[in-house]
Amino acid sequence: MTERIILARLLLLLTVMAPIAEADGVTWTLENLTLSDGATATGSFVYDASTNTFSSIDIVTSAGALFGGGTYQAVDPGFGPFPFDVAFVPSASLSDLTNTPVLELEFFTSTDESAFRSLTNAGSTLITVTNELNCANSNCSTVTGEIRGPSPDAPTGLVVGVPVPEPSTLLLLGSALLGLMFMTRRTVV
Repeated sequence: MTERIILARLLLLLTVMAPIAEADGVTWTLENLTLSDGATATGSFVYDASTNTFSSIDIVTSAGALFGGGTYQAVDPGFGPFPFDVAFVPSASLSDLTNTPVLELEFFTSTDESAFRSLTNAGSTLITVTNELNCANSNCSTVTGEIRGPSPDAPTGLVVGVPVPEPSTLLLLGSALLGLMFMTRRTVV
């Protein structure tokens, strides 16, 4: 009788926990991003639409005529983030971002720059326009200096989103039932 109660409780627990086993976001990778001074932007980040959070940010811009290039690993604390427009800064640990570079990415469904598109947890391929500037104040809520924008030869690039693998609900339930079967078999023998 107690085995059935334990089994019923575990199945109830698994049923409650199954919806929790969702993707932790989508890995978005920059492709073919060329800036106006000949530089490129490469790298990736993870975006979770359910919490509007960015993580695992690893984006690098190469040196060009206007900027020396930069590495971006954090979201700009003074701007957004928005699922259709985000700005990245070199580090979240900097207390003063004045004169540090900032990289802005805007997402679209087509080359029509009025058709903003939000990042989702489903992933897809979106067109992105990239701008690189300098922070004008400590929290980077304003920018200054020359803008290194999209290349006139290649005005847009792509950002490709692939969902982060998630455990299957059936796999979780099946594993639990298999474990219960072995537990029951062990007590019977």
